[in-house]
Amino acid sequence: MVIKVDSFDLQDMCGYTSHHPRWAIAYKFQAKQATTKLLDIEYQIGKIGSITPVAKVEPVSLAGVTISSISLHNEDFITSKDLRIGDQVLIERAGDVIPYIVKSLPELRTGQEKIVQYPTHCPSCGTLLTREEDAAAWRCSNPDCKAQILQRLIFHVSKDAMDIDGFGEKYVLRFYELGWIKNMADLYRLDYDKIAALEGFGKKSADKLQSSIEKAKANPIHRLLHSLSIHHLGQRAAKLIAEKTNHVLDLVTWTTEDYTAIKDIGPVVAQNAIKWFSDHENVVMLQDMDALGVNLQQTAQDKPKELVTDGVFSGKTILFTGTLTQMGRKEAQDMAEAAGAKNISTVSSNLDILVVGDNAGSKLDKARKLGTVQILTEEDFIAMAQ
Repeated sequence: MVIKVDSFDLQDMCGYTSHHPRWAIAYKFQAKQATTKLLDIEYQIGKIGSITPVAKVEPVSLAGVTISSISLHNEDFITSKDLRIGDQVLIERAGDVIPYIVKSLPELRTGQEKIVQYPTHCPSCGTLLTREEDAAAWRCSNPDCKAQILQRLIFHVSKDAMDIDGFGEKYVLRFYELGWIKNMADLYRLDYDKIAALEGFGKKSADKLQSSIEKAKANPIHRLLHSLSIHHLGQRAAKLIAEKTNHVLDLVTWTTEDYTAIKDIGPVVAQNAIKWFSDHENVVMLQDMDALGVNLQQTAQDKPKELVTDGVFSGKTILFTGTLTQMGRKEAQDMAEAAGAKNISTVSSNLDILVVGDNAGSKLDKARKLGTVQILTEEDFIAMAQ
């Protein structure tokens, strides 16, 4: 069940995050629970050095899935739940998806349980862990930590970053252990003849991987910036910075003021980016990538969309509802923008045009009640937009 704020005006005031409305929340049934034993805790190192404890529990079936590993998030979570090695613990799948430890069951302790000793040094490289003020996670500050390097490489090729199709974690680990990749630039100078000769590959697989890497070289720079694993520099921040720079290496000379002059870029992101681009090895890596054909130049996809002032829908807001039969929703939204409209996602007093496809539902009813919204069929929209 989804619970929503019932006033359109209040919905407008609440607004949206990058992926959901703040004025609606899902209310779900109580998740199914089970009891199991906490056998051990392992510690994983992320791409920026964050240490994440992971509980290893006796395998237990819950909501159709066998669970043996559960994230414990951070040291404070372990403390707040009073978890000990050997404890019986109550678990559930939060949202029927993510395994979660609800609590320990101290009344079932036998005296053999062990208090969790959180590591003081990185499990991978031995560096003393640090914890920033007001931060929840302990971090390894050594950028040359093997575990961090591997996680950065894995993230760089992932779908959210450079999106190199077919280049998964197993390939990264294998090529790293063979000594073929040490940093991100090495991903773009692989010897495909050697790859083809590896057991389990062959020429066809090597050619396919080469094709994916060559395609990724042409990515817009906002993908590249996000793929660098700069602390706090996520997808949105990468896009905002990419809009304001012609070449990635120009960021070497950027100041805090250059970053914070961009709306929604704060001093924390600015300082982390400045620190990253002040590292000589990082700059050399980018220069190598540039020489290897990786795009570091602003592309049309990076540039902010120009406001169309002379289009048939200029100055109008538009929303699509129902099933469109002649084009996809994204194609229709792009067509609307090209004609000057601004796409919005809810029916309110701010909406000017509602385009109705098949099986339109509550949005159409709301628009009719408002009485101020122009309602178009898909055919009407296409005829006006072309």
